[in-house]
Order: sequence, then structure tokens, then C-alpha cells
Amino acid sequence: MPKTNEIRVKANNSTRNFAPNSAKTVSYRKFEIEKNAKNEAYYFILSNGLLEAFAEFCKNYHSSDPHKDCLKALLSNI
Repeated sequence: MPKTNEIRVKANNSTRNFAPNSAKTVSYRKFEIEKNAKNEAYYFILSNGLLEAFAEFCKNYHSSDPHKDCLKALLSNI
């Protein structure tokens, strides 16, 4: 009887977490706070008819550090 060619594949069933170390240190509560703040901002944009203006802003705004830009804008009026 001829032998059949058998191919075995080792399955890797581990559940690796590929999140960066900094992401692992954020508590779920802090995540919820940030998520809710972003959703409030989105609601503000939508409820005030600013979606087109926001879309245009997104097309033109490019930054490597948006957080720094926010601080600069907030502190420029002090």
C-alpha cells in the first residue's frame, strides 16, 4: 500500500497581546473617560452641523503631535 504524504501544521493557539506596553498601563476607567470625552466632541460636531467643517479640517490638518497643538492653542489665550 503506498504511503500518503502527510502534512502537519502546528497551530499556535496562544493569545498574544500586541498592544504596546504604554497601552497596557491605562486603566479601563481612564479608557472610559477618554472614550466618553471623544464621543461628546463627536456629538458636539454633529449636533452643531459642523461635520463638513470637521471633514475639511481633517483633510488639511497634519501634525505629529496633536496634543502639543491643543496645549499651544489653549495656552495662547492666557
